[in-house]
Amino acid sequence: MAAPTLASAGPAPAHETSPVVASVQPTDTLRSQRAERKWPSAANTGVPAGVTLQPYNGPCAITRDNTVIDGKLVDCDLEIRAAGVIITNSKINGTVWNDYEAHDTSFKIRRSNVDAGEQVWSGIGSIRFTARRVEVVGGTRSIMCWYRCKVIDSYVHGQMTDEAGKEHESGVRMGSQAKIIHNTLTCDAPDVPPDAGCSASLTGYGDGAVVEDNLIENNLFLASTGGACAYGGSTKGKPYSDGVNNIRFIDNVFERGPTGNCGYWFAITDFDKTAPGNVWSGNRWRHSEQRVPPA
Repeated sequence: MAAPTLASAGPAPAHETSPVVASVQPTDTLRSQRAERKWPSAANTGVPAGVTLQPYNGPCAITRDNTVIDGKLVDCDLEIRAAGVIITNSKINGTVWNDYEAHDTSFKIRRSNVDAGEQVWSGIGSIRFTARRVEVVGGTRSIMCWYRCKVIDSYVHGQMTDEAGKEHESGVRMGSQAKIIHNTLTCDAPDVPPDAGCSASLTGYGDGAVVEDNLIENNLFLASTGGACAYGGSTKGKPYSDGVNNIRFIDNVFERGPTGNCGYWFAITDFDKTAPGNVWSGNRWRHSEQRVPPA
């Protein structure tokens, strides 16, 4: 809203001062500016400044419940075979992973860096975990959020380049009961012929199970080299494409790329507005109050 103006009434008398009229910005603009300063980035995720990492000499397969790894430099893949494992203030040159079917395992990772390197694998996955203020790079997929996981205040980018030209990279993949809240997400791996390149910053297809009961809220989707920035779970032709429910995209921000979309073709694709419990609300383009429609 433009600042109001005053009608001219001639020069002000010598004993008076001219009024000063403040410029008032719309509330939505101020809120947008504050949000820009707070998005997760390399500056506010990962190992905090001032932490001196010590070499990790423990096992790479964690089998003791409630194990704590703090302030360590880990040069292996951490396989979580226990419950209540906590990883903090650490740099992992490898992956942090528990098995899809190991329902008695769980872990939390916060204020840490994960670099999966040139592995055809996910940096973090896949069930009963919380990743908070984590920076994840490398791998063909940054995070596999298969079942009952939370990804919060984290920065996901820099997936591997597959020189063999085979793998489809992605940022986060959602399965069911995922909460993906206030992250900066992208898939930025380059296309490598004949078939390698990004699918999307957030995927979810219905390959192995129904995609359901996921909350995707207040994330920044940076422009992606993939076809879309996000998939909504209702990809046709997949074995579990029917039954999708409760996929909620709320107050997310999408950045436009070179084509004018967030991905090459779409910001969001395969989102079924008619599926039970599905919600698309408050999603907008970055640096704009223009809403992003579901595709």
